[in-house]
Amino acid sequence: MDKPLQLLIHRYFDSLYLAMRNERRLSQEKLLELDPKAKLLDCGCREGDNTCILAGKIGAKQVIGLDYTFSALTEAINKGILPLRSDLNHSIPLSHNSIDVIIASDVLEHLVNPYVFISEMFRVLKPGGYIILDTPNLASWHNIFALLIGVQPFSGPNITTMEDSDVDLVRRMHRSTHGLPEDGEYHEHGEKELTRHIVVVAYISLIRLLNKIGFRIEKAYGFGYYPLPIFLAHLFQIIDIRHTHHLLIKARKPLE
Repeated sequence: MDKPLQLLIHRYFDSLYLAMRNERRLSQEKLLELDPKAKLLDCGCREGDNTCILAGKIGAKQVIGLDYTFSALTEAINKGILPLRSDLNHSIPLSHNSIDVIIASDVLEHLVNPYVFISEMFRVLKPGGYIILDTPNLASWHNIFALLIGVQPFSGPNITTMEDSDVDLVRRMHRSTHGLPEDGEYHEHGEKELTRHIVVVAYISLIRLLNKIGFRIEKAYGFGYYPLPIFLAHLFQIIDIRHTHHLLIKARKPLE
């Protein structure tokens, strides 16, 4: 493929991804409820930048940031976030019925057992509390296409990392996101295993799991419909959430 054409295609898909990411982040904020008394838990908070934005939308003063990486939590502390270091493949080290709102953004796909994590969120939530969960969709059309041509789904699960896709375009897009070289081996990324997508769920299966654990689904949205342009993607996101790129779900723990 000619270099100019390759660059044009790269920019096109990059623009689709950025539009999808921005749209779902805004939608995530709109799902939050104003409640200054709420205690917020952000699972996979990293350095806490997004945690602070979401806490501001809620008006929450009690904010816990949970992450596995010590260096990220050190930065989160400086933003006024109470740090909690834990591995979400295991139990969340908080009491039953102790949290009002849980955010889990781009977390589920990095875990070995989604059932454990979702069960733990249900356990620590107060009755009437809710979660905002977003994660890639295994059943998206671009993942189905990847399987049809005989490669790993673009959203994962990954054999190595998100930056090591079998498809050149996908590999370059993921690497550029992290400021990595487009080709060859690299050593700059200090958390290869933590960035790998391990279990990627399909929309129907995720809804079924949430219901099975006891959550009541209040809102469910899909974002991104590759390779359609943005204006068409918006239409198909509404018509066919099952095959969108990314899922965003608000689910509540019923009152006892």
